[in-house]
Amino acid sequence: MKILRKTNLRSQRGVSKTGLLLIAVLLGFFFTFGLKVGPIYVDHNLIVGLCQDLIDNGEANNMTVSDLRNRVSSSLQINNIADFDLSSIRVRRERDEAIITVAYEKSVPLIANLSIVAVFDSTLE
Repeated sequence: MKILRKTNLRSQRGVSKTGLLLIAVLLGFFFTFGLKVGPIYVDHNLIVGLCQDLIDNGEANNMTVSDLRNRVSSSLQINNIADFDLSSIRVRRERDEAIITVAYEKSVPLIANLSIVAVFDSTLE
């Protein structure tokens, strides 16, 4: 039978304080990153969903650009999205069908002088 030595047991105690601190810093960074980036994509999916609903219902075919922007604006106010530039929504018509393009950039400060820039360009038919 093999006898365990005390030196082997002491080297297998678990995570060191430095390792634990490193894990905490990494988890904090990814948590902060997720809380900054997640809402950007949620807002974009909401905007694209609103425009897609207007196309699917056939309402966009009869609306002017200003009517479409007003409809999206009212929906964004209900959903508490205040920093979206409505001029990034463009409409063109092909064969009496509306094609909506939503193209914009969103910049969010991450940490100190680091920022995240997300570029969105969606074409909805």
